[in-house]
Amino acid sequence: MKIEIRDNPWDLIFVSGITALLILFIAIMPDSAFRTILGLPFILFFPGYVLISFLFPEKEPLDHIERIALSFGLSIAITPLIGLLLNYVWEISLTPILYSQSLFIFTFSILAYLRRNSIPREEKFGIEFEVNTPDWEDYDTIDKALVVATIGLLVVSGALGYHIATTPRTGERFTEFGILGPGGMADDYPSELMVNETGTVIVMAINREHETVNYTLCIGLGDVERNYENMERLGEIPQDHNVSLPRNNTYRHTELTLDHEEEWNRWINFSIEQSSDDPYKVSFFLLRDQEVYRSTHIWVDVREG
Repeated sequence: MKIEIRDNPWDLIFVSGITALLILFIAIMPDSAFRTILGLPFILFFPGYVLISFLFPEKEPLDHIERIALSFGLSIAITPLIGLLLNYVWEISLTPILYSQSLFIFTFSILAYLRRNSIPREEKFGIEFEVNTPDWEDYDTIDKALVVATIGLLVVSGALGYHIATTPRTGERFTEFGILGPGGMADDYPSELMVNETGTVIVMAINREHETVNYTLCIGLGDVERNYENMERLGEIPQDHNVSLPRNNTYRHTELTLDHEEEWNRWINFSIEQSSDDPYKVSFFLLRDQEVYRSTHIWVDVREG
């Protein structure tokens, strides 16, 4: 059976139809796997194909292989140019890129169709191919086995590709933890205090673990995070987050439970009850499963008033 695409622009209709279908899927099901499946030719092939169809509506001088190769090459060039233009007139994000590139594809599909209709049929670009139903009896045993194996590989590859496209990807698992100065910046930490004078920091923790996690926040003097199990635990951090620390190798604690992407930050007011000739190491650390998971510290000079 011979199939010929010449009188009707089925190739341009197909390109425009897939583009419209992509817009529909993104609007209705933005997380669907079809967004990825349809988005690849939308980015890598369609823009170049419609432009080539507009520039060369005749079947000469390009053959089919050259058209396909140029379509990929031009698409790789056109898409960044559209993005560059968007950077000045709109913004570079999913919606502007989708609409602007779709407009490009629809516009040049129409222009390519008009140009094809303006030239004689015998000179017009077309696609011709024959589809012949194979006779299974003509294949020997080895050929039949190869056909079955090929079909099986295609089915398995398609199923695997669908699974990869539809399975959510779990990103890197980690917890953000740190302290900021009272101005909310990573500077201006309290470095010199009198005995029992209050110093203020902002302690922050963000769960990026893709699961709910139970933490223990600890605040202490000295290298308590290195050997906290052998240090003196003074009790829980008060609800007003005013922490008084009497001496080295002591710490206070509080329990935190954070869901994925949940953020915890509090103003912590701490004071130190004894002066010292050497700076105190004020340690802040998170325990997870009774092990030190994240830690940081500042150094503070404490003098008599």
